[in-house]
Amino acid sequence: MLLVEKSRLHALVKRIDDLSLRSGVRFAVMALVVLPLLPRGPYGPLGGVRPRELWALVLFFSGLSFVGYLARRLVGARQGYLVVSSTNVTFTFARTSRTDLASDRAVACGAIAANAMLYPRVLIATAILNPTIAATLIRYLIPPALVAALAGVASARRLRGTSAHEVLQTNPLQLTAALQMAILFQAVLMVVYVARRVGGTPGIFTSAAVLGLTDVDALTVSMARGVAQTDVPAVAASAIAVGILANTAMKLGLTLFFGSRRFQIIVGGALLLMSVALGVALSVR
Repeated sequence: MLLVEKSRLHALVKRIDDLSLRSGVRFAVMALVVLPLLPRGPYGPLGGVRPRELWALVLFFSGLSFVGYLARRLVGARQGYLVVSSTNVTFTFARTSRTDLASDRAVACGAIAANAMLYPRVLIATAILNPTIAATLIRYLIPPALVAALAGVASARRLRGTSAHEVLQTNPLQLTAALQMAILFQAVLMVVYVARRVGGTPGIFTSAAVLGLTDVDALTVSMARGVAQTDVPAVAASAIAVGILANTAMKLGLTLFFGSRRFQIIVGGALLLMSVALGVALSVR
């Protein structure tokens, strides 16, 4: 079988550069050497710090970045939206559309694609971190995901061969970003711990909405690993959906404030429909 696939294997090896190889070795050391040496914990107040769990999250986010980098190397740059922050893409492309009017339709398509990938990315991460809440969460995310997919297909057809801007990534592991994510996750866990003790379930939803304004990944991890272990899984799933709704509303504001007229119509309309679909799904839970 290896001999039959010889040509494809050679083509695959040609696409793996020195940077990819070194990053793969570093990731192996992080997973096989560093992780087993860390203590479990917890240590300290407000729920405590669990070093091994935090490092596992660093591996999780670094692994996502590495897989996305390899996907762009193997199948092209346009497939890299799986691990690119939709908030960052929306903000960056909105500003680009105002300064480069000739490409505003192309960057609008790229922004919709990044936002469409948000929903499967959250579902995959949730299923890995805590499968018990994935079944409830999927009911909330299917409607906005369908809206995003339809909007992405419609905008892509209008491009007629025009390619969207590429989001460059020179650091496959994104270790610094992963470390920042782990620190943010720990801070969020402490905030959620206090919110749960003081405000109960409403406090969890409030903290989820605030966190959704900044980072959906930290929201997903904190609710899947923190809230779901001490509260009803349905509460954690609803909190994730509330945070995503807040995040979508913020991206709608960024689109309307920074984007060109055409970008506002295309991306703003899609984000508005996603918000309505998610809001309706939450209201009929």
